[in-house]
Amino acid sequence: MNPTAGSFTINPRLQRHFCVFSLSFPGAEALSSIYSSILSQHLGGESFSSALQRSSSTLVQLALALHQRVSSTFFPTAVKFHYIFNLRDLSNIFQGILFCTSNCVKTPVDLLKIYLHESDRVYRDKLVEEQDIQAFDKLQTDTVKKFYEDMEEELQQTREMNLYCHFAWGLGEPRYMAVESWSSLSKILLEVQDSYNEVNATLNLVLFEDAMAHM
Repeated sequence: MNPTAGSFTINPRLQRHFCVFSLSFPGAEALSSIYSSILSQHLGGESFSSALQRSSSTLVQLALALHQRVSSTFFPTAVKFHYIFNLRDLSNIFQGILFCTSNCVKTPVDLLKIYLHESDRVYRDKLVEEQDIQAFDKLQTDTVKKFYEDMEEELQQTREMNLYCHFAWGLGEPRYMAVESWSSLSKILLEVQDSYNEVNATLNLVLFEDAMAHM
C-alpha cells in the first residue's frame, strides 16, 4: 500500500484471506545495530587490523548521518522524480564496502575513502544539476569533518580521484581495488576494447574521464 497516494483501504472480503502485519520504519538505533553488525563481521576476518575494526562504528555513524542529510535535502520533483533516497541506497553503499579485502583496506583512512567512493556512486550519480552536485559535495565534506578530524588533505585527494573497481589491476582475477591513475585506467579499458574488437564489430569509444569513471 502506498502511504502517500491511492487507496488506503482493502476490501474486508479480500483482507480476510491474509494475515496483516504492520512494521514501523527502523529508528537510528536499530539501523546502527544492523549495519554495525554487518560491517564488524566483515572486518572481523581476513586479516583486517584491529584499528579498522575499532573504526567501523564511526563509519556507520557517518553513513547514517549523511543518509539522513541527503534524504532531507534533495526531494523529488516533476523533473527530478528519481530523487528518492531510502534504505536501499544505504544498503548499496555497504554492499560495495563488503567487496573490499585486507589488500584494499589497511587503515581507517582507506575505509573512509572507499565509503566516499560508494556514497558518490549511490547519491552523487543520481544528481542531475551542477548546483545539486556542489551542495552534495559540501554536505559530504561537512559530515565527514564531524566524525573524522584532520581529513582536509584526504578529502581533497578524493575530489581529484577516488575510484574503486574489480579491474583496477587488470583483467585477471577480479579484485576490488583503488584505481591508481587515469592513465592506468585508460590503458586497461583500451586493452579491453581491443580484445572486444577482435571478435566483434569494431567499437571505438572516446575514453574521457567521466566515461571512465562511469564504467
